[in-house]
Amino acid sequence: MTSPSHSPRLHRFLFAPVDIGCLVFVRIVFGAAMLWEVCRYFVGDWISHDFIEPVMHFTYFGFDWVRPWPGVGMYIHFAVLGIAALCVLLGLFYRVAATVFFLGFTYVFLLDEALYLNHFYLVCLLSFLLIFVPAERAFSLDARRRPQIRTKVAPAWAMWLLRAQIGIAYFFGGIAKLNADWFQGEPLRAWLTERTDFPVIGQFFHEEWMVYMFVIGGVLLDLLVVPLMLWKPTRLLAFLAATSFHLLNARLFNIGVFPWLMLAATVV
Repeated sequence: MTSPSHSPRLHRFLFAPVDIGCLVFVRIVFGAAMLWEVCRYFVGDWISHDFIEPVMHFTYFGFDWVRPWPGVGMYIHFAVLGIAALCVLLGLFYRVAATVFFLGFTYVFLLDEALYLNHFYLVCLLSFLLIFVPAERAFSLDARRRPQIRTKVAPAWAMWLLRAQIGIAYFFGGIAKLNADWFQGEPLRAWLTERTDFPVIGQFFHEEWMVYMFVIGGVLLDLLVVPLMLWKPTRLLAFLAATSFHLLNARLFNIGVFPWLMLAATVV
């Protein structure tokens, strides 16, 4: 049986060599962001507050068997997460480190549904995908230890795998906003009126026109930024819009590493 005529073209498209720089950049930023996040858990003593002190956890359906480690086990668990994140950043024993981080972070994610955050779910998905992409083949300690794996290119499928995941995150962020509350200006109106001290534009946060600029702008950016960045004539404008969006989120809202992680991921 002969292969379909499109198969060779699909194979060439998926395995075409592309610059490995973006994969390396995502690996380094992801590892640094996750190391920062783990450190925040230690500094804020969130490990005890979220996982040790509560007498009951609201587990996910089918995952009631996932329980916090006894004693100091949760502190050890987060220490291992930090080491794994550092190894991902450095590209040291990369595949093992990415696997350990994915399993360890997903375990933490599944411990309590009451602690659900969209960006933690995204971290679980991204850390899973990073296991399979060859992001350690340049600017890494693995490439230094094993020069035979060093390369300046990667197969295109690795880039498109990360692009698809980031694109899905943006798209469903837009879909989630398509509801009556969002288009009536809530909860944005309440959030913005608490942040009128924001430089320059904060004085307008109580104005309805400003609220609806955020409302409409948020939906349009989430739904359109990916196709606009994939089209070369609009790529720079879309990237600048995404950069402004994430920097604004980082300054306005207390959502941890998420804006910085998405800003870095947008580079792909």
